[in-house]
Amino acid sequence: MNPTPLNEWPERAFRLAYFLHGERETAVHIAARALNKLQLAANAQGKRLYYRLTGRADARKSRSKISVSEPHLLQRLVYVESEEFERDREQASQSSPPSKSKPARHSDMVVYFIKHLVRITTKRNSFYVTLGLSRLLYNYSTPETMELYNLIIQDPDRVHDDYYYRSRKGLLLKEIKDRFGALLEVTKGARGEQRWHADEDTQRFAGLAHECLLWFTPWETPCVVPERFDPLNDTINNLNFTGRHPDEEHEVEVNRLHAALHPECFARLAAASGFAAPDERLELPHFFVSDDHDGPNGSERTPPNLSADDLRAINDLLAHEATRRKATSASFFRVLVDGIERAETEDGQSTTQLRIDEGAEVIEVYGKDQEGSLLLATYLLNFNGTDVQSSVITVEGGQQITFATKLLRDEAGVISGVDVIVACKETARLRTALLSARGMFDSLMGRPALTPRVWWKPAAAFVMLILFCAGAWWYWSSGQKPHREIVFVAPTPGPTAAPTSAPTASELPAPKSSSTPAKSASPDKRIPPLVQVAKSGTSHEPKQSFVERSVVPDDTFKNGTATDTGANPRGGWDRQVMGKPLGEVRRVYVQTVTDSPPSQVLLEELRLGLTGGGKLQFSESADADAALKISVRRASDRADDQRVIAIVRVVNANGYVVWPVSRRGSSMRYVGRPRYVAERVLTDVMKSVNAVRLAK
Repeated sequence: MNPTPLNEWPERAFRLAYFLHGERETAVHIAARALNKLQLAANAQGKRLYYRLTGRADARKSRSKISVSEPHLLQRLVYVESEEFERDREQASQSSPPSKSKPARHSDMVVYFIKHLVRITTKRNSFYVTLGLSRLLYNYSTPETMELYNLIIQDPDRVHDDYYYRSRKGLLLKEIKDRFGALLEVTKGARGEQRWHADEDTQRFAGLAHECLLWFTPWETPCVVPERFDPLNDTINNLNFTGRHPDEEHEVEVNRLHAALHPECFARLAAASGFAAPDERLELPHFFVSDDHDGPNGSERTPPNLSADDLRAINDLLAHEATRRKATSASFFRVLVDGIERAETEDGQSTTQLRIDEGAEVIEVYGKDQEGSLLLATYLLNFNGTDVQSSVITVEGGQQITFATKLLRDEAGVISGVDVIVACKETARLRTALLSARGMFDSLMGRPALTPRVWWKPAAAFVMLILFCAGAWWYWSSGQKPHREIVFVAPTPGPTAAPTSAPTASELPAPKSSSTPAKSASPDKRIPPLVQVAKSGTSHEPKQSFVERSVVPDDTFKNGTATDTGANPRGGWDRQVMGKPLGEVRRVYVQTVTDSPPSQVLLEELRLGLTGGGKLQFSESADADAALKISVRRASDRADDQRVIAIVRVVNANGYVVWPVSRRGSSMRYVGRPRYVAERVLTDVMKSVNAVRLAK
C-alpha cells in the first residue's frame, strides 16, 4: 500500500464528499467536519493527530507518510458526516412545499444506497462486504456467495455455513430498511426470502454503480487479484494470512476489503468461479423519488480541485475548534451514539457505562462552552479486534477521555453488542483544584452542581495572582542566597553486586572540599563508591522525580516463577525454540511477583502507561507477547519515604528474558516514587525496543 501524504487528506475528503452530493459548499463542510473528528478520533491504538493542513506547495512542511488505518478512518468519517445532508435531500424529495435543500433524485439514491451498504459492511470485516455486495447489490445466490468469499479469505476452514450467511444477510437488510424507510419497499421472493422491490431498469445505473465502487474502495490499496488464476491450484498470497495472532491480520484484511469492493477485482473473482459478471447480476432497489432531470451516469459528480479558499475554510474551522477545546473544562459532557444522546454527566472526573447494539458505529463525546456544544472526542467502534479494547486521548485543554469496550457474544459466538465505559477526566492541575473547590463550596451551601460556565477563568486569574505574590515574597525573604546542593549518583554495580536499599541521607559520606578525586572508603570492592557531583540549587531536598537505576544479576529476582530463568544465549536467537525476541514484542502483560500495597500502586501506573497509544500496549496474559515482571518493596521503613525498590525484567511467552538485553540474564533495579519509576521503566524498555528494531 502507498500511504497518502498528509497534505492530500483535505483534497481526498473534499472530492469524496463532492462525489456524494455534487455541491462545493456541502463538500467543504463535510470534509472540514470529518477532518475535525479525525483529529479527535481515539482508534484502537489510542492515537491523537495534531497537524495543520497544507496545500501541495507546502507539502514539505507536513508529515510525509501515515499509517495504514488513518486514511480509511477519514474515509469512514466522510460517510458518517455525509448522512445528515443525505437525509435533508431525501426529506426534501418527499415534501410538497419547496425546501431549502435540493431534492434527492433517483441517481442520488443509488449513490446513497451503495455508500450506506459499504459503510455498514466495511465497519465489520471482509465477510460482511462480500455478503453485502453479492446478495444485496448483486443477486448472486448463497452458494455462489460462499464460493466468492472462499476465494477472498483463501482459507476453506474459515467459511461459515449457509445458515450464518442468511442470518447475517437479514441483519444487513434490516439496517438498510431502518436507514431508508419508506423510500424503498421490501418484499418476499421465492422461498419467503426477503428482498426489496427491484428497479425495472437497473442497467441504466450500471455505470454509476461501477463508479461508486471505485470511489468507495479503501484508499491507496493495491489490486492483489490476478487477471487470470485457477482457484483450484493457485493461491493469492496477499489474501492469505499465515500468522497466529488476529491483530497481525489487519493489512491482509484490508487487501480483502479491496478485492471485494474494487469492481475489476471482484469481476476477476466471479470469472475465476465461473459465475456471470457482476454488472449482469446488478439489482438495485426502486426508490420512491422523482426521476425528473436525472443524470443516471452521474457525470456532474466529477469533483473539481480543492481551492485555496476551500482549504482556508477547513483550516479556520479546525483552528477554531482547537481553540475552544483548549479553553473548555471537562466538568460536563454528553455521550452520543450515532448522533443520539445516550448519557449526560456533570462531574470533574465522570464515568458512564453504556450497552450498545451491534449495528452502532461511532461514539462522540461533547462538552459545552459559551458557543454551545463542543466535540471533545470520537471513537469508531471496532468489531474486528480483540473482545476487550481500550483507547485514551488527551485533547488540547488537558482533558483525558478514555474508551473501554467489551464485545458481547451470543451462544453461537456471534457479536450481539458491546459494553462501553466512557470516562472523562480533567488532568490540568489548576482546573482540577478549581473543580474540587467548587464542588466543596456547592456541598457546603447545599446547592446542586452548576452547569459549566466560564466562572473558572476569573477564579484562575485570582489564584495565579496569589501564587505570584507568594512566590515573590518567598524569593525576597530567602535573601536570594544560593545554596550548594550535593547530589550523590550511584554508578552501575558489577554483575555480582547484590541489590541494596537506597542509602538515606544520614548514611551518605560528607562532601569533601578538596578537588582530589575521592577514594572508596569501603573495603568491599564489589560495591562501588558513591560519586559526589556538586551543582547550584535552592533546596537540600532530593528531586521527587529522581529515579536511581542499576543492573542487578539474575539471582536477585528470587520471587519469579520457574520460567523466569531463561537468560539470553551467547549465540544467535533461535526463534523456533526461544519465541519472540524483544523487537517483535507488541503486547505486554504486567505481573507482580510480590503482593503488597507498593506493588499494586506500581502495577497500576505501569498499566496506565501502556494504554497511551505507544508501540507497546497492555494486554491480558492470554494474548500477550511478553510479561513485564516486577518485584517491589519499600525503599525504607520511614513513614515519610514514599519510594520503592523495583526489580524489573521482560520475559517472553517461551520463558526467555528479552529485556534487559544482557548476556547475563540480569534484571533492572529502580529506586524512586512509583509514578516516576513506572515512567522510567517504560522509557527504558521502549528505547531498547526501538534500538533493536532499527538495528534490523
